[in-house]
Amino acid sequence: MKLLEKASKRAKSAEVFQIESQSVPVKFTAGELESVKSYETSGAALRVIDEGQLGFSTGTDLGDGEEIVSRALETAGIGEEVQFSFPEPQKTGSSETFDGETARLSPEQIMEMGQRVIDEITEFDSELDVNVSLQRSSDRIRIANSNGLDLSERRSSISISVDVKLVGTEDIFSFYDSCQAASLGNLDVDGLLERIKQRLKWAGLRTKLPTGRYPVIFTPRGLTVLLLPLLTGFNGMNVYQGTSKLGDKKGKKVADSSFSLLDGGVFPDSPFNRNFDDEGVPTSEKKLLDEGVVNGFLYDVRSAYLAGEEPTGNGTKGGIRGGSDFRSQPDASPITVVIPPGDRSFGKIISDVDRGLLVDQVLGLGQGNVLSGEFSNNVSVGYRIEDGAISGRIKNTMIAGNVFDLLERDLVLASESQWVGGDLKAPAIAVDGLSVVQKD
Repeated sequence: MKLLEKASKRAKSAEVFQIESQSVPVKFTAGELESVKSYETSGAALRVIDEGQLGFSTGTDLGDGEEIVSRALETAGIGEEVQFSFPEPQKTGSSETFDGETARLSPEQIMEMGQRVIDEITEFDSELDVNVSLQRSSDRIRIANSNGLDLSERRSSISISVDVKLVGTEDIFSFYDSCQAASLGNLDVDGLLERIKQRLKWAGLRTKLPTGRYPVIFTPRGLTVLLLPLLTGFNGMNVYQGTSKLGDKKGKKVADSSFSLLDGGVFPDSPFNRNFDDEGVPTSEKKLLDEGVVNGFLYDVRSAYLAGEEPTGNGTKGGIRGGSDFRSQPDASPITVVIPPGDRSFGKIISDVDRGLLVDQVLGLGQGNVLSGEFSNNVSVGYRIEDGAISGRIKNTMIAGNVFDLLERDLVLASESQWVGGDLKAPAIAVDGLSVVQKD
């Protein structure tokens, strides 16, 4: 790799992250085909350690690499003082991350998939405004450094995102859903359509839920409001800096025994499997919470050195759900999060609630004091539960609480799981005694 060779001659150590990406996005607006495009992009990120200081630069036109190297060395002159070293070669897994059939999907095939989704939803209700975005992508990642590490991997993905809007005489009801997969065979379009139709059935009636404390069921998509503060607590840099609520809780029970939390690069049917992180460290399956007990934290190379720990294969570009943006530097973040399911069906969990709330989507993810676990969010898609059944959708409703307090209570986990955003697989989870505020 010429860029690495050139950088290694001028700096004590260097690392190159290179990506070549090809994608075909297809977009339908209001049920009609709006655009079909094809993109091919490439870029590289260079990190150097020179005179004990870290420098960084990126580029899409590599040329002879001289400009990228010069910029990296220039930023090192004013960069952070570091003492870590770039990873040495290690044995990585060999799980399949690329599917040729998916990578060869033609624009016409992708358009047919989108049209099928639109047809089925509008057949259910012809008054709906349906927007659909599909994308087929394939990436080639290469990471090499001056310590002899040189890894490459191809990755494929296919995704469908659906926005549904129903314009009534008094209000507008809208929601979104999606499905992703690394291979076409694992893309659950039927499950996506089933969820959309179910939500439309529930939304047939409008209702209210008086202000109070209620049992609340979070769908897998709604669960992200709880997971963001929780995962922030497992960030190795936050642990090192003393800002994590979980930093001193290793080996201690902080959640209900029914709740475990896993992270890793490779899981069966995961949409975004990878055998190494964005620094070339092998990924592995880790139990962050084991039946409610804190078992470990997530470290990239930098935070691991500072904390006196080993990197866990969680150095990712772009942070949580960052998507390996080569223009950003790696940070300690989850790769793929899995919450093992429970033993009670989703329908049974609903039927056991006399009066409560089903939360499917919220606005303003990350509002509140994330580090302390506090959250306060408007519910954008939610449904009232009355006498064990969904009685209609709610509006102008807010939920508030503390994630760490909620997890210590009795939790009920559904037996069915769903992939959300490609990097989370989770069941619906019911919590008790959450503050619900009905606004006028």
